[in-house]
Amino acid sequence: MIRRQILLLALTFLTMGVPIARAQDFPNKTIRIVNPFPGGPTDAFARLIASKLQAGLKQTVIVEAKAGAGGTIAVTTVAKAVPDGYTLLITSASTQIVQPVVRKTLPYDPEKDFIPIMSTGGSASVVVVHPSVPVKTLREFIEYARANPDVVTYGSSGNGTALHLAGEVFASIAGVKLQHIPYKTAAQSMTDLLGGQVKAMFDSPNNSSPQIKNGKVKGLAVMGPERLSVLPDVPTTAELGMPTMRFTNWLGVYVPAGTPSAIVDRMIAILRPAMNDADMKEYFERSGMPPTPLFGQDMAQSSRVQRSELADVIKKAGIPLLD
Repeated sequence: MIRRQILLLALTFLTMGVPIARAQDFPNKTIRIVNPFPGGPTDAFARLIASKLQAGLKQTVIVEAKAGAGGTIAVTTVAKAVPDGYTLLITSASTQIVQPVVRKTLPYDPEKDFIPIMSTGGSASVVVVHPSVPVKTLREFIEYARANPDVVTYGSSGNGTALHLAGEVFASIAGVKLQHIPYKTAAQSMTDLLGGQVKAMFDSPNNSSPQIKNGKVKGLAVMGPERLSVLPDVPTTAELGMPTMRFTNWLGVYVPAGTPSAIVDRMIAILRPAMNDADMKEYFERSGMPPTPLFGQDMAQSSRVQRSELADVIKKAGIPLLD
């Protein structure tokens, strides 16, 4: 009996030591970052983060594209991954803030299944339309949509994503009916907007600003309180007398719940100073993101507040939940 108790106690100590040993040995193989939204702003950010971690950890870091289902396929993959620091998720508020609020059920829990590493500052969505839409201002676009209910189509990166909900918020506040066309990625949606297959998007500045500057689409408004330096000539919804017509998105880095704290702390210690690197600052500027990243528990607390606030917006706007 005593011998059995000693063996059980020894086994317990050995098991407790496994995460510590793994953390001390980390990293000894390739690290992968799973990206739900390839081909767009998330992809560029993922590759920047991969380069920073690769330099800091002295180990190969690759970015793996896994699009589909509004990002839930990739997010679920990471939620179920072994929590050893070798699998990370780079995603947007779409999967961590919007999906948990607008969907009736999800195959993952945005809080219980992940440990937050860092997130960017919020970037306001931009209302863009195809040149064939006979409008020059946001007011004219609203009037046009009211006169042609369910005729104006808008693309997004999938059902329940930030680009989708930005359109729903716009339609609710403007009192118009738009037809939503979901795509796997924002890049695919932009391709069809450029071709005229859809007539509008409520897009990220990073994805839309080059097309606005080239005259391939018309930028009507920034859905936020301040103009963006990357789009200085595009007015804000606040300037246009619609201050409640606001929507922002951000990008974040996560690891699966259960990842050793030593690994989490090490990644944060690498990424925190890297946010001041020239290439990161240039990315933030191009994306219309304020240089105010959040890390660890500060990011977790901010996400809880955002989910609560978004739930109130959806309830007041009467936006139906998705299956």
